Amino acid sequence: MKYMTDDKVELDYCDQGQGQPVILVEGFGGYQEIWKLQVKYLLEMNCRVITYDHRNHGRSQRTAANLSIEQLTADLAGLIDYLKLDQPILIGHSMGASVCYDYLSHYQNVDAVMAIDQSPKMLNDVDWPYGFESITNADFSEKLNYPDEVHETLHGLDRRITLALNRVRSQYPFDRNQNMTLLFDHAQKDWRRILLKSSIPVTLVTARQSPYFDYHFADSLVDQNSLIKQVVVDNCGHDIIAEVPELFNQTLRHFIFSSTKKR
Repeated sequence: MKYMTDDKVELDYCDQGQGQPVILVEGFGGYQEIWKLQVKYLLEMNCRVITYDHRNHGRSQRTAANLSIEQLTADLAGLIDYLKLDQPILIGHSMGASVCYDYLSHYQNVDAVMAIDQSPKMLNDVDWPYGFESITNADFSEKLNYPDEVHETLHGLDRRITLALNRVRSQYPFDRNQNMTLLFDHAQKDWRRILLKSSIPVTLVTARQSPYFDYHFADSLVDQNSLIKQVVVDNCGHDIIAEVPELFNQTLRHFIFSSTKKR
């Protein structure tokens, strides 16, 4: 299915099931197929599940216009309005979590947010050693332009997901170089204040062996806002949802039930 954004970019989305709406937001360079096993699980929990591809991602339209986190947030807000979703739950992975963080800075019409392996501040400094790898304000553009060869996972992706991802990647390849403007914008954001002020419950799911983030980044946030919870997943890397899907889905199940019990 297709949805037209406010700046006339066509996004591909999938809307399945009935019940509590849950929107799954992919990361930078991601594809909505990465959520395959979460979609199946959520449908069995009688949820309405929405996945979509960002502009320049997956089956969505390619464009050089408005490549920023703010625009991706506007795209998400527009999709929620277009589908007339009532108090959806947002679940974002990696950069998709940052889109969810930004959404909280503009809107309150969600039941809860889950952010998967994404520090709210990407740049490291003296007061925040929990950013992306070792990048700082002084060197992030160079390091992101010439990234280290890092394995995102500890053991590789679940084969059931790999097959679906490989198929769509070959048909709709992601051009990293054409999306560096978006990546640079993402890298310079700081969502800590938004999270600490949030009146919406936020669950931070972190990977103990993430190659990108020190999972301790959630500790100080949890201590300062009782609505922020942390779940640490062991024996996996950055792509928790696709590396240990059964283990992650148990966390997902508890999160969904705790987020909807007030309804």
